[in-house]
Amino acid sequence: MENIAPNQQGTSKTMQSVNGYLKQYPAIPIIVLLLVGFSSLSPFFLTSGNVESIMVSNSVIMIAAIGMTIVFLTGGIDLSIATVVSASAVIAGTVMAQTGSVFLGTLTAIGVGIGFGILNGFLIGYCKLNPFITTMGTQLIARGIAFLVSKGIAITGTPYSILDFSFLTLFGIPAVAWIAFVITALMIAILGMTSWGRHVYLLGANRSAARYTGIKTERTEASVYVLAGLLAGIAGMISIINLGNAIPGVGDTILLIIIGGVVLGGTSMFGGEGSIFRTLLGVAILAILTSGLNLLGIPFYDQLIIQGALIFIGNGLAMKLGRER
Repeated sequence: MENIAPNQQGTSKTMQSVNGYLKQYPAIPIIVLLLVGFSSLSPFFLTSGNVESIMVSNSVIMIAAIGMTIVFLTGGIDLSIATVVSASAVIAGTVMAQTGSVFLGTLTAIGVGIGFGILNGFLIGYCKLNPFITTMGTQLIARGIAFLVSKGIAITGTPYSILDFSFLTLFGIPAVAWIAFVITALMIAILGMTSWGRHVYLLGANRSAARYTGIKTERTEASVYVLAGLLAGIAGMISIINLGNAIPGVGDTILLIIIGGVVLGGTSMFGGEGSIFRTLLGVAILAILTSGLNLLGIPFYDQLIIQGALIFIGNGLAMKLGRER
């Protein structure tokens, strides 16, 4: 009997730890259920080719979703992030087609993204304009620039090295997926281990308290939009790698997916609650769901209904987690 009590106590602590982890990351059991369900329904779901396809096709979404997550953590929103992906891709594609330089194209994509981020950050952080309305305006400008530069058609003539890179793998994982993973890990470290990360969370949780503690709220708020723009520029370059050319409308269909992935992962749109890892899980849910439903032959519009229902669940979980904290 003396040996049983400590074992029971240890088991109890383990269960409490597991329950606490699942409460913090409620997307994990959903992912497990989806993986088990789709793998049993389709023999092609867990094949290396399909897994690789999921990682590649969602690399752009994941990188952009990281930027949206950081903006959400401050209580803001960036409606322009998807069209900035398009504008960055088109302008970078044009530069590469004219110069043949992938390096210059990459710098251009990042520069365009940062430029839009600075515009959003200045107007929202320093001029105190409403984030929703401001980024809606930036969204239209970015979309207009993308179609103006490209004249509405894909930019071709990008260097062949872009295509070579698109087929590159490391340990069986595509190179573009590695880029997304590295950016994800880097942003998790920055948010969790730097004073800037703590300022972002405090700004979203209590703006007045952040100001009273000496945080330069205008600078912090502006910085998250600059960072979101930077990540959108990188995502624009990744889209060129994935597609082989720059398409002006590449970002038109991904804004709601980006927001859905962030919300589904459990990051609150009201600020102060969430994480990059949660967004990774949320994007994974939508990616797994889309791939599985496609393999099962589910019509596109039926998929939208299912995705919408899941986003309701994610939003509810995020609000519940926020109240518990």
